[in-house]
Amino acid sequence: MNETLVKFEGLPLESNYPEHVTAQLLRVLRCSPERWDELMRCTEKVQVINGCYRTLEERCKSLEGQCDLLMRLVRHVCCSANINFSQITVDEVSDDSQVALDQPVPGLGGDYVNNLPLPPGKKIRLQHVTRPGWTPSEIRVDMHLAGGANNYLDFSFQLYLGAGDNQLGKPIGPNYSGNAFLNKDGSQIRVPFPRYKNEPIDVGSLERLAVVITNRSAATNLDSVQVIIAYDNNRFYEMCRTSACKPGC
Repeated sequence: MNETLVKFEGLPLESNYPEHVTAQLLRVLRCSPERWDELMRCTEKVQVINGCYRTLEERCKSLEGQCDLLMRLVRHVCCSANINFSQITVDEVSDDSQVALDQPVPGLGGDYVNNLPLPPGKKIRLQHVTRPGWTPSEIRVDMHLAGGANNYLDFSFQLYLGAGDNQLGKPIGPNYSGNAFLNKDGSQIRVPFPRYKNEPIDVGSLERLAVVITNRSAATNLDSVQVIIAYDNNRFYEMCRTSACKPGC
């Protein structure tokens, strides 16, 4: 091609090019229409790539924030000052499949007695000893009434979940009658543990599960009682066994 200068004042917008002008321009550029279309598609691809990059950048910033939050959580959990129980204590209770509510709470006054036997018209509160958190699944009760009586209907059982020894807390489940746990012949009935909003209830390591037993009979003493709360110790051990930072449970 001759190296001839072409004088022009300006070119119209691409969309307004006459076909012969476009063809002439392509010849000047020594480019085929197919290659020109490919070149134009590149600009579209650049726009798409830029959009993808902006989206990726936003997601990276969001992920960075989530990672920062997780790292703060890990540091909190792994800090020894925030651990409620050592792995030794966790392992000690991991083989148990039940928790006994067998610790009388004394000094409550009023109708409460400090220990068994429980006379008519009186109450007693029993709770478990301090331990790592757990998830109850079942209630089992055994009772021995004075004189061989078997009217378990005269005794009521109300569960409470509270923070520590001095807090009775909130009632859990219904106010059970003794015959919900025992048949007339004394055989045991296993009762599922109550749920909260249709979900299992977790008892925290700083909480106490307690039961208040009320004797509503006219003349029968409750000589002894055993309240056992069962739970899945296999799941407990799986969730609380030693981990990389040994956070306990």
